[in-house]
Amino acid sequence: MTAATLTGNERLRAAMVAANVTIEGLADHLGIDPKSVDRWLNTDRTPHARNAEAAAKYLRADAYHLWPRLGERHRSAPTAQDEVVACYPMRSTVPYGLWRSTVAGAATVIDLAVANLLFLADAVWDLPTLLAEKASAGVRVRIVTPEDPAGPVTGLGDVFPSLLTVPDLRLSTHPGLRADVMRVDDDLLVTTPVDGLTPALAPVLHLRRLGPAPMTGGYLATLDHLFATATPTRPVAHLRAVAA
Repeated sequence: MTAATLTGNERLRAAMVAANVTIEGLADHLGIDPKSVDRWLNTDRTPHARNAEAAAKYLRADAYHLWPRLGERHRSAPTAQDEVVACYPMRSTVPYGLWRSTVAGAATVIDLAVANLLFLADAVWDLPTLLAEKASAGVRVRIVTPEDPAGPVTGLGDVFPSLLTVPDLRLSTHPGLRADVMRVDDDLLVTTPVDGLTPALAPVLHLRRLGPAPMTGGYLATLDHLFATATPTRPVAHLRAVAA
């Protein structure tokens, strides 16, 4: 017997109850008809991969746990194009609230590889407060910035000085950082650098990891490499306080 039987999908029902999400609420978040969610609950209907992944993220659950047949339905591996949620010609065309809402929706991981700190200060004005709340809730938060930033801004402490005192954040610098990558759970917002073009005019990709991550996998691997080879920047005074 699967999770979706004649009595409906009890795993999905339990996840919605635990998250205090109604049929209408889930449908509104996904931008679909509530009848579709009702069918997921009361039949063995398996949603399309993108809706399944988005619903699972909203419910803080695993899509393949909620719908065990998901892998069977989508036996062919997703393509790189399937992971592209949106593509913006320049940073100013990205919906302003998207940056902050992405961080605010984090459930497990926040990775910020940011070469342009002033942009981040404008996009997520209350970033220190958000990250402190997420870190205290158990979200892994890592931030890497350029080792030798260009321009008048000299480092993270100049733009977000309060971040240096937030516990449980992994702060570091790296000499090879050029792009801006925000990774939150399975979503990535990537500003792609172009030689001779100011970062504000560079294209931005909104990506969402699916299955074996045909496109996002490279970015995720690069992020792990950056953090593995970066130099920690946590102030000595704070380290002593933690050790004590």
